[in-house]
Amino acid sequence: MLSRRPLLAAAVFSGAMPALLPSRAGAQGMTGYPDKPIRLILPFSAGGPTDTLGRVFAEQLSKQMKARVLVENRTGAGSTIGAEVVAKSGPDGYTLLFNNLSHSINPTLYRRVPYDTVADFVPVSVLMEGPVVVLVGASSPYRSLKDLIDAARAQPDRLDYGSAGNGSAAHVSMVQILARTGARMNHIVYRGVANAMTDLLSGTIASVNDTSTTALGSIRGGLVRPLAVTSPARVPFLPDLPTVRESGIPELADFQMSTWNMLLAPAGTPRPIVERLHDEVRSAMKDPAFVAKLAELGNVPMLEADLAGTRAFLVSEVERWRDVMTQAGVRPE
Repeated sequence: MLSRRPLLAAAVFSGAMPALLPSRAGAQGMTGYPDKPIRLILPFSAGGPTDTLGRVFAEQLSKQMKARVLVENRTGAGSTIGAEVVAKSGPDGYTLLFNNLSHSINPTLYRRVPYDTVADFVPVSVLMEGPVVVLVGASSPYRSLKDLIDAARAQPDRLDYGSAGNGSAAHVSMVQILARTGARMNHIVYRGVANAMTDLLSGTIASVNDTSTTALGSIRGGLVRPLAVTSPARVPFLPDLPTVRESGIPELADFQMSTWNMLLAPAGTPRPIVERLHDEVRSAMKDPAFVAKLAELGNVPMLEADLAGTRAFLVSEVERWRDVMTQAGVRPE
């Protein structure tokens, strides 16, 4: 349904397990794991899409593993603060990272990231993906994405759009739309989606791109007007909403994008523990109740990949977003 699924399917056959998964099962292994609470680091603010999905996943993982999974928000710097906490924690399976595509964008977006995006982590599994929705306030004069882009072209740098941070799905989706069309809008960074929505509803900013996870509530409540969805085809939870491709803007005729979420552990985590976690994720993605909950939030499970394929997917995303951001003229901060 969404843009990254073919790539991930191909990654399943990407080769043997990389050397960053040393087998230390003898001393640490699986004995008794988990015998204490697991800490799941969510590197974005409470109430945002990553937080929402992370909490749903934590509840499912806790049920399956019969262990407490404690959610901890460690926010800031486009998820790098939370990711650093995990990268520098003990590799014992008790501190995990639940992140989104920002993890693959940050090496390009920031001049210095305090960890190696790939080498300092074990990518356990890609869990789910969902599209981004372009939103305006319910009383906005813009009735379509073309209206918004035409206004931005006519008034360069006069309109503002908001996001929950540099490198977020909301940010990079609009970066691509603006770069392709030559329109210019100002990017306003907020501490969370809720803050951006407040300014959108008051008319302080013109637009917010948001993931389906958190956009659906505002759309169904009539607070905002959706203009387009970034998936290649219309989505079942908003069947009347046109895609960006259908916006009537020639430069966007082949546009598509989805955001994804991944579970990662610190590098050096014993392979038996990583395999156990990977298997638990795969089981969750086959649980009808959990899949139904994802669907309510506008997300679908990603195609199943083994551990090597999951790592290959992350590597490919780092490379892909480096190319996208460079071509869009985004410079490291």
